[in-house]
Amino acid sequence: MQVTELNQFFEWFNENINDKNLSAEYLAFYNKLATNSRQNQTFQSFQEEKEQLFKTLKSINFQKLTLEQIKFLQKLRIDDLLGDIGVQQINNVLFESNIDIANASERIREFTERINNAITKVGNLENAITENFEFDEKDEDEIPDNSVLMRVYFQNEVSISNLTDFKKLSSMWYDIGRGIAMAQNMSPEDFHIIGAKKGSIIIEMAVAVALATTVSKILLEALKVADRYLDILKKVQEVKGLKLANKQIETDLKKEALLEKENGIKSILEVAVKDLKLDANQQGDKINAIEKSIIKLIDFTKNGGEVDFVQPNEDEEYDNAVRKEVKKLKENISEIRLLENRIKLLEIKINGEKN
Repeated sequence: MQVTELNQFFEWFNENINDKNLSAEYLAFYNKLATNSRQNQTFQSFQEEKEQLFKTLKSINFQKLTLEQIKFLQKLRIDDLLGDIGVQQINNVLFESNIDIANASERIREFTERINNAITKVGNLENAITENFEFDEKDEDEIPDNSVLMRVYFQNEVSISNLTDFKKLSSMWYDIGRGIAMAQNMSPEDFHIIGAKKGSIIIEMAVAVALATTVSKILLEALKVADRYLDILKKVQEVKGLKLANKQIETDLKKEALLEKENGIKSILEVAVKDLKLDANQQGDKINAIEKSIIKLIDFTKNGGEVDFVQPNEDEEYDNAVRKEVKKLKENISEIRLLENRIKLLEIKINGEKN
């Protein structure tokens, strides 16, 4: 994680966790449950505390976080205690515990403890850094003007473990970059590699804002396809739960889900062509090139690869055209985070209904 990202994470954490008194709200909810778990204790409603906690959890905004920052939340063990997933987690505890209020109380105590531990760790880290070091963000890898940092994660089925993998995936990303650049009268050379990190190999690129915006738009549209597909699958599970004698509805829904998936590339291409204002009659070569980019980028992410962007600071100086692209990029990233969260919830529901 870069210094800029770390500072942005501290700001986000303070705004969404500390300033919203999340720890106190988890504690208030736990205290009510704990009181009710004691023997011979008159039952006290915990509805007010639960609703207040849920309201706060739902207000937590992940949309500005990078993948590295989200992974940091995972290391802190609180990523599943925030937002809609946090609400789902608590509802699951209450549902599973049913009459056993003592068990529910213990689980919420664990959640509260995890939140408190995270607050302590982040606070200590922030204090240690701000008190002992002076960082100049300009010392980081230089990002050219009108560019943003884009990270490409080579992992899972698209990991690089030897030169053959390297050659194959380099070729894939050349085609991805070429098509997207060509559609905007640029070239693959406009994807500047400025660094690489260990672990799953992460390539850092400084790319023109317009190129990053197009990549983010393709990723967003792919998530929309996945969201629609999963939404239909959820309906299939709901229909199954009704145990209807006539199975035609279930069959039709399954066909609709498959059709949505199969038509995904076509719908993404249509959006890209419209977004980039490409003329099918005069710019067929560009449309073919970006279609190839879309197919390969979707394959890359489908096989476990990830692409992320570090959002530029608000005070960056851009001309009007670039400022508009930055705004689009931020909107795309914001929507991507929302959809990622929604898809996680859909997957939880689908898997839960299957079980």
